[in-house]
Amino acid sequence: MDLADLIRRTLDRRPEPGAPLRIVQAGHPALRRRAVSPAERVEPALLAELAAAMTVTMRRAPGVGLAAPQVGIPLRLVVVEDAHASTPGEDPEDDLLERRPLPLRTLADPVLEPLGEQDVVAWEGCLSVSGWRSIVPRARRVRLRATELDAAGQGTAVEEEHLGWTARILQHETDHLHGVLCHDRMVPRSYVDEAYVHHYAEIPQAVRRLGLTGPIAELGPEQVVLPRPARAADAGA
Repeated sequence: MDLADLIRRTLDRRPEPGAPLRIVQAGHPALRRRAVSPAERVEPALLAELAAAMTVTMRRAPGVGLAAPQVGIPLRLVVVEDAHASTPGEDPEDDLLERRPLPLRTLADPVLEPLGEQDVVAWEGCLSVSGWRSIVPRARRVRLRATELDAAGQGTAVEEEHLGWTARILQHETDHLHGVLCHDRMVPRSYVDEAYVHHYAEIPQAVRRLGLTGPIAELGPEQVVLPRPARAADAGA
């Protein structure tokens, strides 16, 4: 099926305009394919309509990012947004993970380059693996190159660096464009029902109770940073 036709059919499958799209779950083939660029394949107006529908879907879920493969379309397109607002009594974990507000952005053909020599470990979930979490190491800093789309689907090239939780969001969503789920990158044995995550909020608790081994076992309370190993899977993801 032509890609534009697939997008049109996916959008038209909604019960009404403005309704969220269906988020596909692990096992759907779109989540394991390498996505293709929208350039010269999808008209800007249709791309903008898809991005708007993805934004509604992300917000209703709710989530902080959504990639086109998660709605069954193997397209290199993501939307991201984190409305997190710092407060005087904010969760200390948010500060450890360097979580800051991220305005709504639509990115086509994003490519990430890990920077520095630090990984950060944190619990991570996915809207396409509903109900489950795992501890995932991610590069603390990344360089993003992408085409940012406006509300009309017109693009502007961007190149910028990101840190902390924003870098994690971008890595998670860009992974989807390579057929990679966050749990593919998890610390072994850390895959749990999300209802149990509060029992393992501190990394040492998770290490002890889940029997985690490796570099993560060396972290103390309120430590989340590990030396970053070379990983071939990082290329392009």
